[in-house]
Amino acid sequence: MSLFSPIVPALLWLIFLLCLILICLYYRLFFFTGLCCALSLWLWQVQLHQSHAELLLQLSDPWLKGQVVSIRQQDQDFSRFLWQINEGPLRGDVLRLRWQDAPELLGQGQNLWLKLRCKAVRAPANPGSVYVEANAYVLGIIGNCVVKDALLLDASWDHRQQLYQRLLQKIGDLPSFSLITAFTIGERPFNDELWLGLQATALGHLISISGFHIGLLFGWVYGLMLLLARLHVRLLWCRRLAPFVALAAAWYYSLLAGFAIPTLRALVALALAVYLMQQHRRLSYSQSWILVCGFLLLLNPLWVMSISFWLTLYAVALIFLFVWCYPLTDRSHWGMIKHALKFQALMTLLMSAPTLLFFHGIAPLALLSNLIFVPWCSLLVIPYLLIALLLELLLPADVIWHWQLADLLLAPLHHWLLYGAAMDYWWLLPAQTVFSALCIALALQLLVFLPATIPKLRLSLLLLPFLFLLWPKAAQWQLHVIDVGQGTAVLLQKGQRGVLYDVGPVYGSFNATEAYVLPYLHYQGIRQLDYLVLSHADTDHTGAFDEVIKAYPQVKLIADFETGFLQQPCLSLPAYYLDAELWAFRSAHQLQEGNDSSCVLAIKTAGWQTLLTGDIGHNVEAELLLAQPNLRSELLVLGHHGSKSSSQLNFLSRVHPLVALNSAASNNAYGHPSAEVLGRLALLQIPLLNTAEQGAVRIEITEQHLHIWPYRQQPLPFWLQKQ
Repeated sequence: MSLFSPIVPALLWLIFLLCLILICLYYRLFFFTGLCCALSLWLWQVQLHQSHAELLLQLSDPWLKGQVVSIRQQDQDFSRFLWQINEGPLRGDVLRLRWQDAPELLGQGQNLWLKLRCKAVRAPANPGSVYVEANAYVLGIIGNCVVKDALLLDASWDHRQQLYQRLLQKIGDLPSFSLITAFTIGERPFNDELWLGLQATALGHLISISGFHIGLLFGWVYGLMLLLARLHVRLLWCRRLAPFVALAAAWYYSLLAGFAIPTLRALVALALAVYLMQQHRRLSYSQSWILVCGFLLLLNPLWVMSISFWLTLYAVALIFLFVWCYPLTDRSHWGMIKHALKFQALMTLLMSAPTLLFFHGIAPLALLSNLIFVPWCSLLVIPYLLIALLLELLLPADVIWHWQLADLLLAPLHHWLLYGAAMDYWWLLPAQTVFSALCIALALQLLVFLPATIPKLRLSLLLLPFLFLLWPKAAQWQLHVIDVGQGTAVLLQKGQRGVLYDVGPVYGSFNATEAYVLPYLHYQGIRQLDYLVLSHADTDHTGAFDEVIKAYPQVKLIADFETGFLQQPCLSLPAYYLDAELWAFRSAHQLQEGNDSSCVLAIKTAGWQTLLTGDIGHNVEAELLLAQPNLRSELLVLGHHGSKSSSQLNFLSRVHPLVALNSAASNNAYGHPSAEVLGRLALLQIPLLNTAEQGAVRIEITEQHLHIWPYRQQPLPFWLQKQ
C-alpha cells in the first residue's frame, strides 16, 4: 500500500490512527493494533521530514554546522556530496550539496560551517529514470543546496575516506579498480559501459555491497571461528564468541560501505539472529521473516519508499520458501552442487516478475551470469578482497602485489560486463501494471513450489492468461512531452518507431539527454528512431544529441545549423510519416541561429493536430499565421517554455488549442511559464499542463479521444509526488 498510495495523508489521519489503536487494544485485536502502529509511525516520519524541509527553505542563506558523510563526486563544475547537519532543530537531517571550487582535500568526515542556498528536492519525473525525490525520503535528504561560503572546523578524514584515497593513489590505474572499490568500500566510480554491462548481465546485486555480502562475511567468519574451536580444547571459547566476532566483522564491513541502507538492513537481521541464538530460541521461516520485517520498519518506516526494500523482502521470502520446499537431503559434493544450481535457476526465474515491474525488461544473460559469478565471487573474490583489505592495513604503503592479484581475480567479471555492454543484452518489454506483475509472480510461485504430486505440466497452463498481458498491443499514436527540466524534448511514437523533437538541455556536467531522454525512449520501447529534429542551436534543446545518434545510428538528423553530422534542413521533412501528416515551417527572415530560427513542426495524427513551436517569439508567430491563415491545433507546446515574448494572445486565440503543454523546470530562474502567458491562457480558458508540476505528459491519440496521462497525477509508485 505504501508504494502505490497516491498522496501523503494529512495530519488528521495520524489522530484517526491513534484512536483506532486504542479501539483495537480494547478489543484485543493485536494484529490490527500493530498495523495501525506501523502506519502511525510512518505518517509521523513523513510529516517530520516535510516539516524539516519547509523549515530549511524558510531560512535565508543560513549558516549551518555539519559533517561530510559521503565521498565526494567531482565533475567539471562542482563537487557533489552529502552533508549531515549536527546542531540545531535540523540536527540529523541530510543535505545534498554542490560546491564550486571546493577544497582539494575535501573528504568524508570533515566538519564544516557552511553558508548555503537551498531548494526543495525536486527533479524531473519520467518513467524509466531515477526517482530522486523518493531517494530523498529514504536517505533523509531534506534539500538540495549550493555552498556560498565555508569555514573548516575539523579537517580530519574518517577511516573510509582515508582508505579510499589510499587505494586511489596506489591502484587507481588498475583495470578493475572500480570493481575493487565497489566490493571493498561500496564506492562505484563506474563508466557508462560498466553500468550497461551490469544491466545486461543482471549482476547489479553482486557489485553493490548489500545484505548478500554482509551475510556472506558473517558466515565466513562464523565458520572460521567454529573451525578454530575444533582444533584444540583451549580454543573452545571461539565457539561462544563466534556469533559476536562475526557480527563485529559484519559491522566493520558495513562501516566501510558507509552504512548504506542495504547493509543496515542486513545488520539488523543478523543482530536479531545472534540474539535468538543466545536465547536458544528457534523460529519458523515465516516467523523469522515477519520479525525481521517488523524490526526494519521500526528502525526506519520510510524504507518502505525504497524499491530495494521490497526486492530484499521478496528475495528473502523466496529463499525461505525454497529451503522449506526443497531441503538439502543429498549432502555429497555433487548433491550440493545440483541443489545450488536449482536454487539459482529458481531465484532467477522468480525474480523476473519484480524486474518487469520496476525495470521493464529482462536480461537473458541473468541465469548464466549468476550461475558463474555468484559462486566465483562468493567463494573466491569477496573472501580474497577482504583478506587483501586486511593486508592493506598491515603491509607497507608501497606494496601492491595483493591488489594486482585481486585485479587478476576480477578480470573475468570485468570482461564479462564489457561483453554484456557491447552486445546490449537487455530485452525491453512492455511496462507492466502492478496487477499483472503480481499475477505473474504468483503464477510462477505456484508453478515452482506446489507439491511434486501435482502434475506441473498442467500447472503450466496457469501461465497462458499472462501471455496476454505481455503480448504486444496494437500500435497507436502517442505524444510524449518528456520532463527534462528547463529544456524541451518531445517524442511522437507509434509502436516501436518514433520522431524526436529536441533532446533536452546540457548545463555543465548535467546531461538531460543521457539522464532522462534516452531512458525514456528505452522505457517506451523505441527501437527505431526515424527522425531527430533539432529546432535550433540553443543547448537547452540540442543537449547531447550525439548520444541519441549513437544509440540510434540510422536516425535522420534534421537541423538548420552546423552540427558536424550528416544532416538535412527543417523544410526537407516529408509530408507523410507512416500515416501521419507532417508540416514544417521556418521563418525566412531570421538569422541562421537564435530563438526565432526555430523549426516549427505540425503533426496531424488520427485527425488531431499537434504544433511544436520551439522558441519562436511573437514576430515569427505572426509570420506563421500569415503563412497558415487557418492554422488550428488541438495540442500546442508553448513557445520558449512559456516566456512572455511568445504565445501572444492573437496567436493563442487563432490556434485555440484544446490543451496547452509546456516544458520548464520547477522554480526556474526565468519564471517560466510567465504570469502574462498564464493570464492569456486563463482568458481563453485553455488548460495548461506544465512538466514542472505534471512531470512527463503522455497523450494517447485515437480517432475518438485524446487520453492524457500526466505522470505526477497518477497513483504513482516510488512516492514521486509525496512532498
